[in-house]
Amino acid sequence: MKLLPWLALALGILLAGCQRPTKPEPATLIFARGADSQKLDPADVDDGESMKVLVNVCEGLVRFKHGTTKPEPCLATSWTISPDGLTYTFKLCEGIHFHDGTPLDAQAAAFSFLRQMDKSNPAHLPDATFAYWSAMFNMITAVEVVDPMTLRLRLREPHAPLLASLCIPAAHLISPKFINQRHPVGTGPFRFVEWVPNERVVLDANPDYWDGRPKIDRLIFKVVPDSSTRLIQLQTGQIQAMDGIDPNSLPIIKGDKNLTLLTAPGLNVCYLAFNCQKPPFNNKQVRQCIGSAINKKDIIDDVYRGAATIAKNPMPPLIAGYNNSIPETQIYQSNESFFPRSRPLKLEVMTNPRPYLPNPLRAAEMIKADLEKAGIKVEIVPNEWGAHLSRTSHGDHEMALMGWVGDNGDADNFLYVLLDKDTATLGSALNVCFWMNDAYHDLMVAARRELVPEKRAALYRKAQEIVFEEAPMVPLAHAQQLMACRANVDGILFEVNGDILFQKATVK
Repeated sequence: MKLLPWLALALGILLAGCQRPTKPEPATLIFARGADSQKLDPADVDDGESMKVLVNVCEGLVRFKHGTTKPEPCLATSWTISPDGLTYTFKLCEGIHFHDGTPLDAQAAAFSFLRQMDKSNPAHLPDATFAYWSAMFNMITAVEVVDPMTLRLRLREPHAPLLASLCIPAAHLISPKFINQRHPVGTGPFRFVEWVPNERVVLDANPDYWDGRPKIDRLIFKVVPDSSTRLIQLQTGQIQAMDGIDPNSLPIIKGDKNLTLLTAPGLNVCYLAFNCQKPPFNNKQVRQCIGSAINKKDIIDDVYRGAATIAKNPMPPLIAGYNNSIPETQIYQSNESFFPRSRPLKLEVMTNPRPYLPNPLRAAEMIKADLEKAGIKVEIVPNEWGAHLSRTSHGDHEMALMGWVGDNGDADNFLYVLLDKDTATLGSALNVCFWMNDAYHDLMVAARRELVPEKRAALYRKAQEIVFEEAPMVPLAHAQQLMACRANVDGILFEVNGDILFQKATVK
């Protein structure tokens, strides 16, 4: 009987040794946003919510240096540009693999370009629009594999913004062995796990990431449409970070010691787009009258609570070529004979907050009130974000609140992309004003070919004068970028172009 305690002790030690150690919970960061992604194919997205995910999964030959729009090496270690500006040659990094194990080489890199430019390519998906290719890369005529680790791009004509454009998601590389617009396979710091529509996108850390494994194990993009609900979830610790902040909430965030407010300059524009192909908006006097009636300062004070500046051009003032001599507002007297008496004009607006417009419905209400003071009747038509993009790109709107977050920090990315006739193709239009002006187009083409910075800037300043006179849009605001996180979160990189990068993020 005296042996029993020793037997019990030995048995307890044996059983303890057989128990599996408790696996620690993965370090997870939940980021809440106002709307879901539309697709997860970097070559075929033009909305910020899709890009927000993709920039953490995929990468390009080059990337922006942190805090700037200056290109630096990424998947390419170096590059050379021929003296005539027609040939770009990239040396690729050795030893990098896509998330499915496919090695990165020149052949694999070429695939992501060829699938966009070659309609006969099996990966040129029939439902894809590849809007960015036609807007920003259509000067590329050939993609050549020089040797296993050297890629060459040949151009039809010199294109000054090309290197900066190669930093954006449309030029990011995906595995040639896995094409699925809902499952991206890149080389980035996070790997795709799952997408539950209108609920969440889940990413896991890439343990083999060439630039250092992320410090968190899991990154979740959670859809929470209402900004006040997002803030409550942030305050209670249900999420760790959020964007789409209602400026009315800024005092709450600043006054909460458990929260941190992150800000960045606004490389963006919010604007009222007129569909210039539809009467009465095919009459520039109508467009000018509407622009004159809108009180931009009231919108800045009310909708943005001062966290924005008045826009007078389609691009923000920090971009080279900005024309500061343009007046903030056109001065025209409203003429009721220009407008239909039988019905109100329709103003379409997204219901989800955007980086350039935190409260779209309030902005629409203020514009409606301003126009009705001028005798112009308006009906507000609210759309969920995906439907809003579809309706405007197909030209189904009359007027629409829209916006743009700059991709590459170049004037071309605003003035050409948003207003050139080349980007007004029904179904994939980025020029949702459907304004087509030959003199403007000639300036855009000349500026793209001009490699001398000051000469390019002069061409863009002239183009902005034409936009002011023709009024295809009413520039409204350049919003300051706002994001909030828990005080125990650190290392999130909030970039000038709006990218939010989580590779170095930590949750303590």
